[in-house]
Amino acid sequence: MKVIAKEDLIIKDSMCLSFYGADIWFEQLDTLNIYKDVVIEKFLKDMNTIKKPSFTGLMAINLDETLVDLELVAILINNLQDAAKYIRKVVFVGLDRKVKNMVNSMIKKLDQPIGFIYAFENDYEKAKLWLVKGQ
Repeated sequence: MKVIAKEDLIIKDSMCLSFYGADIWFEQLDTLNIYKDVVIEKFLKDMNTIKKPSFTGLMAINLDETLVDLELVAILINNLQDAAKYIRKVVFVGLDRKVKNMVNSMIKKLDQPIGFIYAFENDYEKAKLWLVKGQ
């Protein structure tokens, strides 16, 4: 991953969009490079929307071109678990095998079973199709 200056980051807005008749929340944490503080701040701010009763329940978390470590995985999983009553399905996009294993391991270590179905995809279109399948 090529390191870019923090002031040159493009922080994309997360949003809810319709896809095949279902609303999906697109959590845009991609291309945030090595700046974990930016990723965490953005994700925690977006959790205010995710924890609303009107939340769609379908979520794609794009982490492509963002450095993901164990601390970030823990923050993501713990906050998603706290909001599980609003979430039905989550697909993580853009993770390598090492990070996928970290996510699976973190979920297995939770005190309670994770409250939603989750998957991993590297292709954004396949991720969206997985989310709407069975809707």
